[in-house]
Amino acid sequence: MGRERRQHRVFVTRHTEYHLRGSECVGVRDRDSGRWLRRHAALRLHALQLPPIGADDGWLGQRIQFWSSTTDVLTSPVVAILRPEKDVVPRYVSRMFAGEITLAIQPMA
Repeated sequence: MGRERRQHRVFVTRHTEYHLRGSECVGVRDRDSGRWLRRHAALRLHALQLPPIGADDGWLGQRIQFWSSTTDVLTSPVVAILRPEKDVVPRYVSRMFAGEITLAIQPMA
């Protein structure tokens, strides 16, 4: 078997889908409405701990903690871990379709 090339996973909680590329949250979607949450606090943050790709089943019932130097987010328990649909990936905030991206470091004058 070849090396696992999958980069994107969707961690589903009761009300929310957290779309990750590696450990970075690149999209958050409300499960009831299907709307992308462009200003969600978890966007662009990194998860502190995740299951290895392919070992997702052991993570059900766990919470994801996203962290940065200015904020952190703790999700409700994970109920499913999925692969994103192909047409969803281009809508991720990291692809600049989901809203404004601001730089954490301001350019020097």
